Amino acid sequence: MKNKYIFFRTDRIGDFLLSAILIKSVKRSDRNSFITVVASKKNYLYIKNFSFVDQVILFPESYFSKIIFYLRFMFKKFYLIALLDGKKRSLYFSLITRSKFKFLFTYKAFYKVLFKIFFTKIFYDNDSDSKLSEIKNLLNFLSFNLDKSDLNTIDRSCVLARNFNIPSTNKYILFHLDEKWVFYDYIHTYKSIEPESEVILIQFFEKLILKTNNDLYISTGNLMNKFINFFKKNFIKIDQNIYELQFKNNKIIFFDNTSFLQLEKLILNSTLLIACHGAPIHVAGSFNKKVIDIIDTSEEDFFNKWTSHLRGYISIHRSPFNQLSSDIIKLL
Repeated sequence: MKNKYIFFRTDRIGDFLLSAILIKSVKRSDRNSFITVVASKKNYLYIKNFSFVDQVILFPESYFSKIIFYLRFMFKKFYLIALLDGKKRSLYFSLITRSKFKFLFTYKAFYKVLFKIFFTKIFYDNDSDSKLSEIKNLLNFLSFNLDKSDLNTIDRSCVLARNFNIPSTNKYILFHLDEKWVFYDYIHTYKSIEPESEVILIQFFEKLILKTNNDLYISTGNLMNKFINFFKKNFIKIDQNIYELQFKNNKIIFFDNTSFLQLEKLILNSTLLIACHGAPIHVAGSFNKKVIDIIDTSEEDFFNKWTSHLRGYISIHRSPFNQLSSDIIKLL
């Protein structure tokens, strides 16, 4: 009989990537394990790429489908249930499903009292100095250990084998230009870091190249903005979604509408990632890459908990672009 583990991670890719450290460690420690991850539409297909996850289930969206989902597991028994997302939907599942061990991760203090009798242990965020500490505590409870290799959650060989052509073999810095750089496309309470103009952004890229003598690659999210339009208009198209601009002996290469799997390959082959905090930061952490992570001061403590395990990691505060760009150059 297999030891059946089920982990709930019905949120985003970045959230899963941190939890993947725990899941990989469990898989390594318990050779008799069968691991299921319940996912959301945002991370379901991505999680299916991980060999240490035996089964991925998409959490349903409609009310009727949710009822069917809960009934499907009501008479099954697990070795361990871990609600890593802390969502109500996963909480309901745990309350009606049998398991030897049940763990809840939550930001809500009153859950510690209200649901104490239903769980083996409740991990309240404020009781821990980092997310990695929570992972270690759960592993210790199971008499498992965390190995350094567990931090490398993404299979490098699979990423390198992906059918995505990187134009040059030169060393390059990767600059991830997603919606978090554009004020009206992101959280309005955060400090704006949007460049004043397209020309000022290009001048900053040139400074990066001069300082490092590396090429500069630019990846994007799936939202269009004025900077992307500028690159597509003023760079030379060299492939289906790849554009190039020559600068002295180096190149600035822009990748339009990169998929997340393509982004992983770009991160793996880079010398440094510059990005606002999100899933790409955790990808770089899995590859042990150098990172400059741009965070807002209002949530510094939160981000510190999520990044304490990252190697080669430097965080920098969001500030007006002229100051931010200067601070980044000084870090190189």
